[in-house]
Amino acid sequence: MFYDTVNETFHVRSPGDVIKRMLLGLILALVIGTAHAQSSAVAWIYTASDGSIVRVNTANGAIIDAYRLPLSPAFNVYGPAAIVSSGGRFVAYTAIDNLTGTNNRQLVVYDTQVGAIRFTYDLTGVSDGALDFERTGRSASFDEAAQTFAFGLVRGGAWEMVVANLASESIAGDAPLTNDQAAIENGLPVVEVVRGTAVRFFILPLGAGYVREYTAYLWAPGQTVTNVGASSAFADVLPSSSEIAVPIHNPDLPSAGDPNGPSLAYNGVDLVRNGRVSMLYDGQLDIRQVWWIAGGSQVLLEGFNPASGADVYKVYDRGGAVIGEISGALEDVHATPDGFAGLYPSGGGAGLAVVTTADGTLTTASVWGTGDPTARLVFVQQ
Repeated sequence: MFYDTVNETFHVRSPGDVIKRMLLGLILALVIGTAHAQSSAVAWIYTASDGSIVRVNTANGAIIDAYRLPLSPAFNVYGPAAIVSSGGRFVAYTAIDNLTGTNNRQLVVYDTQVGAIRFTYDLTGVSDGALDFERTGRSASFDEAAQTFAFGLVRGGAWEMVVANLASESIAGDAPLTNDQAAIENGLPVVEVVRGTAVRFFILPLGAGYVREYTAYLWAPGQTVTNVGASSAFADVLPSSSEIAVPIHNPDLPSAGDPNGPSLAYNGVDLVRNGRVSMLYDGQLDIRQVWWIAGGSQVLLEGFNPASGADVYKVYDRGGAVIGEISGALEDVHATPDGFAGLYPSGGGAGLAVVTTADGTLTTASVWGTGDPTARLVFVQQ
């Protein structure tokens, strides 16, 4: 069912929208080879144990190249997370000095095009999990064309929002935005999307459980912070258009989750672009997170289905029709041109699963694997 909040009408789909179910764990254990009809994309695997990037062809699992990210002098250990800009030019990650007993940390942005570090930022006093992309990394934190990158952090109980000018290797506006200057709530500022030096973000409270929605803000250096609506910690941004897919709870519609219990009880997804909002409604799934997939032509919902008692990934087209669903668990989910990809536990390490959805088949294949448990899928270049 699809609900258009602009025209305020429901569009009911026919019974022919049959849900296709597959046991993902079984499929991943049995299927070896290339993903069916999967267009070629490049999966970027970051391994924190040695700071390596391995780029893998999602169509056949072939390794395209591999290299180690550089460290600044005096730093010798890599942090747990990395994010990559939408065209693959910039990689942001963290470095740690664990030899001097200080455990100093540093944020690093590496330029793959010129083969050099373009920006560093001192993270002294910033604890693990107090940097936004360590919690929810988005390529949209970069504007690759403008060569800017935004990130949020908490240091000494106070937050900072930084916009880095990667071309000049400096901070845009000469200084970060602080919560005292912004006069808004405490917490961790999480970047949703950057355009030039303008940043849309929300504040995630630290030391507390997630809530259904957060106030979204817009800010650029030299300007005041503006309230621009609401967002979720489980939203996704389509880099090509800046459309945001946001899970929401509509109290006027049935929900699979208990709205009065510990569940966030998301029962729909708002698709937001240029002020126009349309909603995908799903009363059968207790939605946890959403992603744009298949080049932005489809939306992937992850959540719990009480009827089947399983965690599922459910695929919709933009019109609200169900493409199908699979059960199982994946980590680090990213869109591909024809569907999505993610990592699953395998032999003490991780395997790369590729799921084709654009043709309606929901074909799943395991295309690559590693024995290193620190591996993360940080980006899929399309």
